[in-house]
Amino acid sequence: MKLISTQNQLLANIETVEQYLAGNDTYAKEIMSDLIRKGKCLVAYKANNEIRFAPSRFLGYINNKIDTHKKSIRSTDGRETNVLINKVLEVRLLSNDDLEKKYIKYCINLGVQPSNYSKRRYWYFELETDFDENNVIEGLFPEGKIAERIHKSRERNSKVIEIAKRNFKLKHGRLFCQVCKFDFEKKYGKIGSDLIEAHHTIPVSMMTENHLTSPNDIALLCSNCHKMVHKKRPWLSMDKLNSLLK
Repeated sequence: MKLISTQNQLLANIETVEQYLAGNDTYAKEIMSDLIRKGKCLVAYKANNEIRFAPSRFLGYINNKIDTHKKSIRSTDGRETNVLINKVLEVRLLSNDDLEKKYIKYCINLGVQPSNYSKRRYWYFELETDFDENNVIEGLFPEGKIAERIHKSRERNSKVIEIAKRNFKLKHGRLFCQVCKFDFEKKYGKIGSDLIEAHHTIPVSMMTENHLTSPNDIALLCSNCHKMVHKKRPWLSMDKLNSLLK
């Protein structure tokens, strides 16, 4: 594993971290979340007015991937990567109470409990622009872009959504928004058949590390109601949305 020597190489690894966290590979997501929660030295980076965190041991090697990282003995010790990150970022590695609080909240949003290590240190820098996959998200999620991507990844669990839709059809005979009762097929004809959005009713920050999605966790909503649910924190409940409509 070759060590990084430029900020672009560091940024490429940060983007890889984000992709693992929000991807469909459960194994990779768990490993990366675990690396973050165990981190003693972390890169804190600000993008779109939110601060995210990535583990230094992963960021210090060019084009790092989880499989190669886990196989490397060098990856277990962050001392050599810390030296390179110091040079690349040109900022000091320091303890910071404010970043510590944000880090703990970030871990909770990932669904993990940070380690009890009491001397974590951080590098801090600001990105000029966010990564492309974050720029296409509308930004209605209270916990930030990464948490929204994680949430959307969970909602793309097609098997759970398929069962939730089937159960809803068995009960009601058709698909419609559970809040405003909008029926895509009734409005648009066959092209709207089976069209509905799936909303995970449990916020990412409340999920346990080993949380398994159940069909009962899924609410079926139209696009408008789905956006409205995410406008506030805590999320608007179905009953609250119904009362607003009335």
